[in-house]
Amino acid sequence: MMKPRRDRDERGAASLAQVVITAPALLFLLMLIVQFGLMFHARNIAEQAAQEGAAAARTFDGTEGQGHAKATQLLASIGTGTLKDRNVTVSRTADTATVTVTGTVISVVPGFTLHVSESASGPVEKYVPPVDNP
Repeated sequence: MMKPRRDRDERGAASLAQVVITAPALLFLLMLIVQFGLMFHARNIAEQAAQEGAAAARTFDGTEGQGHAKATQLLASIGTGTLKDRNVTVSRTADTATVTVTGTVISVVPGFTLHVSESASGPVEKYVPPVDNP
């Protein structure tokens, strides 16, 4: 019994069509994975900058300017490639110091923009004189 013969020009046509359809989808999926990895990295950078700024602003003799400078310094050293359009906002009251860092994540997927915003706050250090007990 003889096997049916295929024409030579039909061989591999289905494989080529599968590659043409699946390759762009897989490439897009890979780009999305990288994009979300960059987003989490940018969030970590913004969180670290906010924490450093809040730590500087909440000290006994700290100011909003010192908190802003510390957060901006950290962003300049580690956040230049991943986090763009950065903005640092510092608020210091008599009781609490708060630093908020916002920015835009660099984009690997065209037309896909992600924003991050992280805040850190803490109580302002105060001197409380000891109470004399009789």
